Amino acid sequence: MSLLRFDRTTNDWVVYSPSRALRPHDTRLVPSADGHAEPATCPFCPGNEALTPPEIFAVRPPRGLRSDWSVRVVSNKFPALRIEEDPSRRDEGAMFRSMGGCGAHEVIVESREHTALLCQQPISQIESVLATLQRRLSDLMGDRRFQSIIIFKNHGASAGTSIRHPHWQLIATPVTPRLLRLKQIEATEYFDQTGKCLYCVLLEAELAAGRRILAQNDDYVALCPYASHVPFETWILPRLRQASFGHVSGERLKSLAELLKVVLLKLHTALDNPDFNLTIDTASRGAEDEEYFAWHLRILPRLSTPAGFELGSGMSINTVLPEDAVAFLSEVAVTANHGAANQVATGGG
Repeated sequence: MSLLRFDRTTNDWVVYSPSRALRPHDTRLVPSADGHAEPATCPFCPGNEALTPPEIFAVRPPRGLRSDWSVRVVSNKFPALRIEEDPSRRDEGAMFRSMGGCGAHEVIVESREHTALLCQQPISQIESVLATLQRRLSDLMGDRRFQSIIIFKNHGASAGTSIRHPHWQLIATPVTPRLLRLKQIEATEYFDQTGKCLYCVLLEAELAAGRRILAQNDDYVALCPYASHVPFETWILPRLRQASFGHVSGERLKSLAELLKVVLLKLHTALDNPDFNLTIDTASRGAEDEEYFAWHLRILPRLSTPAGFELGSGMSINTVLPEDAVAFLSEVAVTANHGAANQVATGGG
């Protein structure tokens, strides 16, 4: 059973989920026919559908077999939050407040291929994954108990991956986490003072500066932000402001898939397949149509480990200036259609 407890010192909720400790890990490996190490039994591979919880959604051809899917969504077998829990708050004296761990925790298996990374997938497959994320976001926001949808992808052991087969996760929460609340508060205050969207102005300033732009197309800009918190932190921002990722049109999803593949290929090639976390920050309930916020995608490579200062102060120590990160990543020439080419000096993003 999951549980949330309120930390009055930080004005945030802490999720307690003992079942998460039971998650499997890819530690028992056997050699496969092609010489690569493979899990003895992968629940996300085709043919092993019975090893997962019941299917929620799948992309498959009409009249296709159960194992003919290209993207598949299931409930997390070891959920942080559960849809069956009661979200009622309970007070135990003046200082102690808790609530049931109500929410949803889903896994989006991004392809049939056990070892193919997202950056190695065709653009059409990445687009299909993004469309599936949108569909699940829209469906879960239909439950009035849920206030925020956290969309994320963990890649690599240090990023929290427990099953190697590439996948995303989505968690619906009964409260808006403090970090998202803080970002929305800052954006709201900026809008109240200027009448402009903070993220739109930030994007305009980065484009004008030009020093931290990694890649761009007609619909999106990828950049290493001026105040990056971790080495090679990369954002993708939309040129067309929309508060909710769920409002992005199908045409712009394809454009996002193209740029996302280029960015991930650059990171993969230049940094030798680094572990990373990827999140899509989207508006919470009630703010989906607000003018002050713009959804955005963040990629956070795990190249360093937070230590005492970071944990004690809440501040970040970044060892790589974003300008240097862009200069380094720009040495890698990639295209969305053909992947990584030979490394060439380009002199900028």
